[in-house]
Amino acid sequence: MEISFDHSFSGWWVLLALLLSSVISFLLYYRNSDNSNLSTFQKTFLAFLRFASLFLIFLFLLSPLIRKVKKIKQLPILAVALDNSMSVKPQTAAFEELSKTIKERFSNDYEVEFWSFGEKVESNGPITGTERRSDYGQMIKTLKNNYINRNIGAMILVGDGIYNQGQNPVNLASALKFPVYSIGVGDTTLKVDAGIRSVKTNKVAFLKNKFPIEIELKFSKLKNKIAYIEIENDRKIIYSSTVSVVSDDDFKLEFASPEATKTGLQHYKIRVRPFTEESNIKNNEYEFVIQVLENKQKILLLSDGPHPDLGALRNSLSELQNYETELVTGNEIPDSLKKYSLIVFNQIPSKKNAASTLLTKIRDSRIPVLFLIGPNTLLEQLNTLEIGMKISASNNTEEVQAIFDENFSLFVLSNETKDLLSMAPPLISPFGNTEISPLLQSLASQSVKNIRTSKSIMAFGNDKGRKIGFIVGEGIWRWRLFNYQNSGDHEAFNELMQKIVQYVSLKENEDNFNVNYPALYQETDNIEFTAELYNDSYELVNTPDVNIRIKSDSLKEYNYTFDRTSDYYRLNAGNLQPGDYTFEAETQLGNQQFKEKGSFSILKNEVELQNIQADFGLLYQIAQQTGGQFVPIDKYGTLLDAIGDNKQIAAQEHQQTFLTEWINLKTMFFVLIILLGVEWFFRKYWGIY
Repeated sequence: MEISFDHSFSGWWVLLALLLSSVISFLLYYRNSDNSNLSTFQKTFLAFLRFASLFLIFLFLLSPLIRKVKKIKQLPILAVALDNSMSVKPQTAAFEELSKTIKERFSNDYEVEFWSFGEKVESNGPITGTERRSDYGQMIKTLKNNYINRNIGAMILVGDGIYNQGQNPVNLASALKFPVYSIGVGDTTLKVDAGIRSVKTNKVAFLKNKFPIEIELKFSKLKNKIAYIEIENDRKIIYSSTVSVVSDDDFKLEFASPEATKTGLQHYKIRVRPFTEESNIKNNEYEFVIQVLENKQKILLLSDGPHPDLGALRNSLSELQNYETELVTGNEIPDSLKKYSLIVFNQIPSKKNAASTLLTKIRDSRIPVLFLIGPNTLLEQLNTLEIGMKISASNNTEEVQAIFDENFSLFVLSNETKDLLSMAPPLISPFGNTEISPLLQSLASQSVKNIRTSKSIMAFGNDKGRKIGFIVGEGIWRWRLFNYQNSGDHEAFNELMQKIVQYVSLKENEDNFNVNYPALYQETDNIEFTAELYNDSYELVNTPDVNIRIKSDSLKEYNYTFDRTSDYYRLNAGNLQPGDYTFEAETQLGNQQFKEKGSFSILKNEVELQNIQADFGLLYQIAQQTGGQFVPIDKYGTLLDAIGDNKQIAAQEHQQTFLTEWINLKTMFFVLIILLGVEWFFRKYWGIY
């Protein structure tokens, strides 16, 4: 224990307190004639009491601090991760017994923490064997993040090694800073089986167009057999083929390109005819649904020449199957513009191409337009159009960054996309004042050298019955690269570009009431919708109720009312049974009634039952990469011994310092009272008044 003083006082104040206490006590009892009848012992005793009480009072005034150092022992953490998917359901009793054994053996020397994983990762979750997918990768990432800066000694991973969701766990295991001891459960015996491992296809196709299907097949112990593959739509065989199996452990890729013959949600079933020797035929069929659209929306991209900004925009739109882009460079303009849902001008009008005739035609039409404004934009010509934005002409440029405007409400962006805007590299923007029409909303403001300005860097809205948008700056391609470098994907950038294009290209008569939803759900997904309602001034409102009626293919109806969130609507209808559904949402704003119809499908999810052969090789690789061990479950005792014998798994000791002000110590306060009380008592007792 150490005693220190407030930094405003030096140690000399303690000496002064000692001196003052001594002088006052001496004068009071040795130089005071009233105390002449006291003996030397009595004077010394009373002087000591007065000195001690005065010294304590002076110390209280100096605010001394008492520093205590406490040693804390932190036991190592033993994390136990248990597979909770359907493929290990027969092992749940063994899991409970194993968990009990681990608790009994290690609870005194380790801090044992249990986790379950399947589609999601849960702490102390019940082991029921009901999760419909296995995501080993997410489990590793969750535990890695959860135990940062904590004393984790080891992890025990119990499962069958079958993962069918997320990243390959072997690729993630090398980042772990602790050993993984894996215990394998399940049957690794190779059995006769013909199964569909995975299917890749588009989510959207277009009427009378062919769409690709890639089928991955696995055959076990079927050497020299012939497998028959069929694809069925609307109870009709639309594709058939045969595959020759050449080994007892054979993989095949089958490619098909059927034609989309009907619009709407179309169900397809891929089937591998079962062999008589097969014990598991659940993986012989695979069902999927695609949405067949009647035609695509065409987007015209105009530029003086090739530009990386247009390349970044096209890459984002390529993921939207119902959009088709056409790039035109130079002065060659299509004769008819009516077929386009949106025209994107990349720095046009420019100093090389004023495009007066084209811009006049655009201004007089109702075709939506998106302007990408940069250093080569001819601002004088752009300002004459009077279509929502004016920028004072200048030959200078400046680097500007984007700051999201929280009042923007035309469409909703995720937090990841908002973060991208604030962190992404700056754009090269014309230097000058920027004015936008009150009919437009600013999505983001310009920031110059970390100073937010009132100038807009992106603005969108409705001008005279026509959608319009502006991006004031060149270099959005850098945003796409930054997004990938920062997160390993382009999702935030793609969301931004796709939401912009979807908003600007949307027809005016479809704008006031929109219901957004995915066309396909898995049976484990929550059925979620969002809705937006606009008034005649194109302002988001959510005052009236929005009701929706969902009808299944078995004619069962579900009625819901949307919740209000911020300035739009949201609905979570929970889980519904697999099948096809239609819906009709309606609301009323003033005297206007709005209705939105649509359809979606919920797919049955039995991926856990498609592969039931345990993969101990994956568990062994994870253990080897991290310095652990692998054993089958019937030998788990040797693995627990290895953990107990690992000397590198040890408790950590650290010191914790506590600072307490002396005045907060009740003991010292009572000592002072006792000193003063004892002195008062003896003064009275010995006749000193």
